Parts: sequence; structure tokens; C-alpha cells
Amino acid sequence: MSVFGESGAVPTSAAAIAAAYRAVSSAVAEAIESEWSDDSLHVMDAMYGETWPRGMTLDVLIRHEIHHRGQMTVLMRQAGLAVPGVYGPSREEWAKLGMEPPSV
Repeated sequence: MSVFGESGAVPTSAAAIAAAYRAVSSAVAEAIESEWSDDSLHVMDAMYGETWPRGMTLDVLIRHEIHHRGQMTVLMRQAGLAVPGVYGPSREEWAKLGMEPPSV
């Protein structure tokens, strides 16, 4: 599944990347919700030259997303951008709440 197609041009704007990400992630979530069940998490599929249960594939996909979110956090801080809180306040948002950020 590719919003830009197999030979599509690389997006030239953050807005195009964000729109494509929203479209693809929504399509994946809808497909999983409508086509998968608890039992199908045990179905084996070919993945990267191996055979994985779908539950493992889903776990790897989620962890891969987490990894890239961490990369984006670092890049945003290096660029001097405020990092939005996703799972609670980011370090930058603690001050806006009038609180000291947790020590790292």
C-alpha cells in the first residue's frame, strides 16, 4: 500500500508527508479492525524471508513506529522546535503546566 505508488515521487512538503501518513495509517487500522480477529493473530505470514505470526508482525510495526517517534523527538529538539506531548507532557510542556520536569 502506497499513497504515492511504487514509482511515485518523494513528497516535497511536510504537509504532503503528514497527509500520506494519515491516509496509510487509517487504512491499516481499518483493515486490521475489519479483517483481523484474535484468532487471526496466530496466522503465519511470510515476512522478510521468515514466517511470523500476525500478532508478532503487529508488535514489530508498533515498535517500529515508537522508534521513529523517538527519532523525530531528537530531530525536533535539534531544530529548536517544541516537542508535543503524546503520552503525557513532553519535557518542554512541563514548564507550561507550572511544574518542574522529571529529572533524567
